[in-house]
Amino acid sequence: MGPTEATPLPEDELEATWRALLGRKGQLKSDRTLAELAIELIRELGNGTPHREVLRELAEGWPEDWKTTLAIAALLIEQAARRGMDEPVVSEDTPARWASDALRRALDALDHSERRDPAIAGHLHASLGNALRLCGPGRDADAQQAFNRALELDGERGSWWYDLGLLHKWRGRFEEGLRANQMALDHKAARRPALWNLAICATGLGSGEVARRSWEELGMPAQADPKTKMPLVDGLPPLLVRVLSRPSPVDATTKLPTGVGFELVWVAPLSPCHGVVQSPTFRDAPIDYGDLVLWDGAPVAEHRISDCGPVPVFPLLEILRHGDERRWPFAAIEKEKGALVGLEQALPDGTRVFVQQERLEHHCAACEAGVAHEHGSVSEFARGKIIVPAAVELASFRDAWEASVGSGALAASLPSLYEELGETKRAGQEHQAWRGIERKALRRKADR
Repeated sequence: MGPTEATPLPEDELEATWRALLGRKGQLKSDRTLAELAIELIRELGNGTPHREVLRELAEGWPEDWKTTLAIAALLIEQAARRGMDEPVVSEDTPARWASDALRRALDALDHSERRDPAIAGHLHASLGNALRLCGPGRDADAQQAFNRALELDGERGSWWYDLGLLHKWRGRFEEGLRANQMALDHKAARRPALWNLAICATGLGSGEVARRSWEELGMPAQADPKTKMPLVDGLPPLLVRVLSRPSPVDATTKLPTGVGFELVWVAPLSPCHGVVQSPTFRDAPIDYGDLVLWDGAPVAEHRISDCGPVPVFPLLEILRHGDERRWPFAAIEKEKGALVGLEQALPDGTRVFVQQERLEHHCAACEAGVAHEHGSVSEFARGKIIVPAAVELASFRDAWEASVGSGALAASLPSLYEELGETKRAGQEHQAWRGIERKALRRKADR
């Protein structure tokens, strides 16, 4: 008796069948039974990266079979969706592109009556919209066109409205996203995800009452902020949001990657999708300490913190409002150990000092040989940011800063302070001092 849906093959037998199928890979574009077996095996085996090339072969092989194309495209779109929507698209040779090409070929192969049939053309256009959405912003107009055509054929499909809402949300079209998610709810789409995306779009749009009611319906009691009218949900823990950033133009010593990458910031949530950034960015990023930001509800990564385990990381969607704090980068070398420790307390109330430290040590032959000896002081190079509240008067901050770094225990440079004060000559001197600090740090790195 052969296996049935009620008695699936064990995993080792599935793997053995998959290996046997790979031996007949050349027949995938011509043998329908083999193609259908491959699709089912890929589903059962978890649709992972090892299955990608077989899916690509299949996607090229069945343009006149719309049912098979839809099944293949669904698996490719599932793979493409594992990439965070905030990640740059660096290649067109992706599962999303293979799916979109296959779906276009299937649409081209339809006859006149099939092109007007929502069960056929409608599904193909909706699937094409999702594939194009995952191809990145460069295919945005085509994705909108595909979803619109699907909904012209059948505007009662709640899931298609929901997918269109996802597209609008990720492109920052929050008004259109709000409408699409409301239509999704009106047409019986899965309620919880549609409400989440409705709340996110409403928050991005500034429609606080709509967002508040959505959180309430999701079981998260929300109050309206008396000043902004935006929703406030108590008891939410701090979380991490990631943002694309580039190397800072003022930092020549960083060990961070030189290209575009993600930087993580801590955020104090006001609701499940918006809050205030509580840590600075140290690279060149669009957000910084004090900004009010919007993020998506689905985490895209985990960050491990030793004392509390993994913390979910959420992708940035939008900057709702920039903070009014002054965010000034600095570079410093401690001449006496601990000179940076009391810096924050010595500056005006509300000032925050965030430090990224790197210990600088000379190579020591005596240490390497195990000879007993004593070391002199070991310098610490630090880069970081000083956060100064808008209410702090600049001249008084300058006086406190210069008193703090004038003792000789710390060599530090803060060019932005003097640029904002309009002291051009002093700002130039600070830039020269910054380069001197970096040269010293780089020399000590080379000596190690």
